[in-house]
Amino acid sequence: MLAALSVFAVGAGSGGVARAQPAPPAQPAPVRPSDAPLPSCLDQTIKDQLGADLKPRGVQKRDFIKNKKIVLVAHGGLYGGDLTSSSWIAGGSLGFFFTEDLGVNVELDLTPLTLDLDAPLNKFFGDNRFAPGMAYLGLANLLWSPIHAKLKLGGGIVHSDILVFAGGGRMFHDAVQGLSFDAGSALDVFVTRALTIRIDLRDLMAIEEISGQARFTNNLVATAGLALYLPSGL
Repeated sequence: MLAALSVFAVGAGSGGVARAQPAPPAQPAPVRPSDAPLPSCLDQTIKDQLGADLKPRGVQKRDFIKNKKIVLVAHGGLYGGDLTSSSWIAGGSLGFFFTEDLGVNVELDLTPLTLDLDAPLNKFFGDNRFAPGMAYLGLANLLWSPIHAKLKLGGGIVHSDILVFAGGGRMFHDAVQGLSFDAGSALDVFVTRALTIRIDLRDLMAIEEISGQARFTNNLVATAGLALYLPSGL
């Protein structure tokens, strides 16, 4: 009886609430060797190996510089007359680049000017309304090369330049009056460092008098040829 009263007294003195003892802290799991970070020397070795094997991508340097170079061009192609018949055209030009992008050239071409429809008219009217003959075209142009491109041909990369040009001059023929003007674009595909295949397309504008009528004409000229840059070194 006395022992029961003493137990009740202890319980009442402690507030009558039994408190659980806190659990011991959990022990950390053992660290495995595979979870450890890689040594810094191994990281550097992998980085060096990747740097040696991988080549940076991006814009590469030109393999030929046109700055302060002379360019000789020989070309031939098609002359599509606005009022006259289509025919061949051939000639060449001499140019010089003041900078990598800006240059000038002078050009001399020849093409026969004919009018296929004139023969039936001559028979009908009994006179010659158009005198066919060789036309000589002299032009001076300002060249601008704003774009350097690379073309994938076969298994390799070919460098190329895209040019635009405009200028004026004279077409020497009895049917052409006053000055002539031209504007167009060209593509230089580098076969070697200094030799290119040049393809150009232009609009040749001139006043022509055909069968007694004068008219402002737009003649289409398309040519292809070779361009040689001198000196040929970088």
